[in-house]
Order: sequence, then structure tokens, then C-alpha cells
Amino acid sequence: MKARQISLLVVVLLALSLSMLSQQAVPKYDPAAEKIFKGSVEEVRERQCPMSRGVGSHVMLKLGDGSLIEVHLAPAKFVKVYELTFAKGDQLEVTGTKVKFEDVDTIFAREVKRGNDVFVFRDKEGHPVW
Repeated sequence: MKARQISLLVVVLLALSLSMLSQQAVPKYDPAAEKIFKGSVEEVRERQCPMSRGVGSHVMLKLGDGSLIEVHLAPAKFVKVYELTFAKGDQLEVTGTKVKFEDVDTIFAREVKRGNDVFVFRDKEGHPVW
């Protein structure tokens, strides 16, 4: 009986270890690495996102060189409460940090400008305002 309990414990610990190894750490926002990215919205997405700790709002931004990059905005609930909407073709200026997240280049947005509108998602130190 005791051997069976030990075997079960080893299997559980091994499964937890493998699960933890497969999870990537969420990169930190680095204000010193902040840049401005300009482009047009190609797509608006809501998806499960470890950064948002649930469903997050994202835009796919087409940059001047024609490349696409995903911009992480905030949890979808935050975006909906403040009725922030983006549409394909919107011209945006995103202030944020470019990081490698989920094995792809991504921008964590601090601020997004669209025309005269300014949407703030993080404070100057990079802490989320949601």
C-alpha cells in the first residue's frame, strides 16, 4: 500500500514539474526599452492570454515595412468597460515595449494614439492600469 502511494506521489510531482517547464514566464515591461510603433490595424482579436490572465484584447498591427506584429492591450473586460474599439484600417501610434512572448515578437502597449484619442494601458513605469 505504501509503495503505491509513493508511486502515485512521484507521478503527480513529475506531471507538475513538466507542466511548470512547459509554461513560459511572462516577460516584464521594460520602460527603458520603450519605443513608438506606427502602423494600421489589420485585425482585432480577443483570445486567452497569460499576460491578461484570461481573455485579452489584441490588435495585429501592420508596420510601415509591411510586417505584422501583435499588440497586447489589456484584459478584454477592461477594454469593454471603457468602450475602447479599434477597427481594421485604424492608423495607430503605439508606445510600448517589444518583447519575445509565446515565441513571437510582440508589443506590450503602454499607450495607443488614434488621431486625437489617447488610450492608456500602463503607467509610465509600465504597471498595468487595469
